[in-house]
This record gives sequence, structure tokens and C-alpha cells, in this order.
Amino acid sequence: MNLSSFVGNRLSLKRDSRRSSAGVVIAVSGIAVSFIVMLLAIAVVTGFKKEITDKLTGFNAQITILPASAGPDTANQGPIHYSDNLHRVISKIVPGAEISLAINQPAVFKTDSAFQGVILRGMDPNGAWNFVEENMTAATGKEGLVISRHTADALGIKAGEKLMTHFFDGSHIRSRNIPVKGIYESHFSNFDNSIAFIPISELQEIFDVDSMTATSLEIRGLGNKDLDKVSESLYQALLAYSTENLEDGDSPAQFYRVENLNTQCSIYINWLNLLDTNVVVILLLMILVSCFTLISSLFIIILERVNMIGLFKAMGATNLQIRRIFIYMAQRLVVRGLLIGNIIGLGIIFLQLKFRLFPLDAEAYYLSFVPMNISWLTIILLNIGVIVMTWLILILPSLLISTLSPARSIRYE
Repeated sequence: MNLSSFVGNRLSLKRDSRRSSAGVVIAVSGIAVSFIVMLLAIAVVTGFKKEITDKLTGFNAQITILPASAGPDTANQGPIHYSDNLHRVISKIVPGAEISLAINQPAVFKTDSAFQGVILRGMDPNGAWNFVEENMTAATGKEGLVISRHTADALGIKAGEKLMTHFFDGSHIRSRNIPVKGIYESHFSNFDNSIAFIPISELQEIFDVDSMTATSLEIRGLGNKDLDKVSESLYQALLAYSTENLEDGDSPAQFYRVENLNTQCSIYINWLNLLDTNVVVILLLMILVSCFTLISSLFIIILERVNMIGLFKAMGATNLQIRRIFIYMAQRLVVRGLLIGNIIGLGIIFLQLKFRLFPLDAEAYYLSFVPMNISWLTIILLNIGVIVMTWLILILPSLLISTLSPARSIRYE
């Protein structure tokens, strides 16, 4: 251990035996508060993006495969047959992904006093049923319809009751009296007002199609992959597959269209991307606050120890050695501030995750509580980043030591 680190790690940070100096209090408090703000900003934004993305992928898969003949209106899609060959083509591009069938069918719910048009979404067991169940506010545990709270209130329907449902099939109308399994509320009014869920097997039975026929294929579980690149690769593979079938002549060829969450929900995705800019601005501001506080505090600490600096110089210590002493002292303040900031920041995050103490206006933010999400890697990197930044910035105030004269410093009052 060299002289600078030995002395810097053993000098007291207190003005006297009873209380810490003003510089110490300011530095520790400023670093702790700044770190708490940075930690909470990252936790809230990442949590918000995760919750909203989970809701979007509940209503719209990460990637959707449609017949090329289908129009932009998802309620008017032709059939698509999920064959073994098609499965192999898709699995080669997205190995390990969750592939499920879906049927989007326009329907009208009718009661004695009201009616409402919806898109009835038939999903297989591999679909987004977990999302639907997580957002249910009432359930019977039986198979059947899951309608939104908005639809239930408009029709005066409760879970467990039957709801007359009319389907449009070309020039024909099919009607079924289907029990309502549950009522969901996602706080996404654009979706809640128009979408209801049902097991795909019931729609397949109503329209007399086999279990491998649907109006779209939905792909989830892709993690953080670039959806645009994956979609393009999948489209090219499906185009080649369709062209081969067309040339074969023994099997009918079907061409496909590939869409992803970025195109289907572009407004929401762009909005979420803007939040990253807000986080960067907050981090920069808090780093500036921390650095300014630390510089001011180190100036105070240096002025409180001018006599000691003069004594060290008189004993032959170089300016660099003395500067390092104060940098080591300041780093102790940084570590102390980070320790306090981590305890308080992580405590707030834990309490919010456990008890949801801070609510939100669901109509404005699509969530009824402030979401938080943080990883240990993010916490470690944030701590390391703060330590490195403060270490570099401490070089500036330590230059003051070079201007002090030994004789004048020893006589300084």
C-alpha cells in the first residue's frame, strides 16, 4: 500500500469527534439522492416498457403470419393451414419460439336491450392465455368467452351468464349462445372496446374446420431479437417455400404476409422508444449534480485541512501524493453515498413491487400502478459507472493543492 492510499483511507472525515464536516454531509447526501433518482428512473422506465410490451404482445404477437390475400383488416382474413412442412420452415428461422394458431372472427354480441360488435379472437392453448388470465377481474373457471369489462358493462353481462353471439360467414349468419367464462380489463381501451377471447377449438367447430386451420399464425417468445430482421428472414423463407409448392404442381401454393409488433403497434412502440431519451437526460442531469456536489465538497474538505497539506509538503510529500490522499478520501464519500443510495433505492423498488404503493391513472398511462423492473447487472453497472465518473471528476478540485505554499498553509487559520 502506498503512502497516499494509506493516509487517505485512515484520515477522519469528521470535523471533530462529534460531527461530520459540512463537505462530507453535502457529498454523501448529494451522491445518495442522485443515485436514488437514477436507479428509480431506470427501474420505472424499464418496468413501464416491460408492462406495456407484455400487454401489446397479449393482443398482438411479436410476429404474425397471414395469408397474402388477407386485407389490412384483421377481421377479414382467409384461412391458413398449418402443415408439418410449414412448421419446419418457420422453426428453422425462429427455433425455440412459441408458435400458435389464431382465428380472428367478426361477431356481434346481443342481449335483450343492447348489442356490440367485436373481433372474437380464437386462441389455442399455446397462445396468450396467460395474459388474458392475468388481466381477468372475474372468472368462473369454465371454458367459454372472455369479454372486456367495457363490453360487460355495456351489455349488462356477468361472468357465468350466457351471451348470444352472431357470426358473419359470407352471406350466412351463425348464432351461438356461449357462456361467459370471464371478464378482463387491460386498461388499453382501444383493444378492450373491440376484442374478446375464446378457445380456438370452439370457433373451429362452429365453422367446421380442422384443428390445423386458422386465419393467422402467431409467434412469441423471441426475446430481444430484432423483429424487423427476423420478419424479413421469415418472409423470404416462406416466399421460397410457396414458390417451390407452386412449381411442384401437386400441392396448392399459398403465399404469406409477415407482420410484427413494430408495424402493428407502431404508435405505442415509438412512444416507448421515446422513454429511453428521458432516461438518458435524467442520468446525465443526476451525474452532473453528483459531480458538482462532489467537487464542492472536496473543496470544503481541502480548505478544512490546509494546515495538514502544508505539513505534508514541508515533510517532502509531492503535490501528486497529496492530491491522491484527497481523492481517496473523496472516494470513501462516494462509496458511503452509494451504499445509502442502494439501500434506499432498492428498498423503494422492493416495496413498490410487493405492495404497489404508488398508483397511476390507468386511463392515461394504461397501468393502475407505477411499474418497476431492475436487474442486478444494471445495478452493478450503474454503481461502477458512478464510481468511475466521480473518480475522473475529482482530478479537477485536487489541482487546488498544487497552488498552496507550504509556509503559508501551515500558518493558515
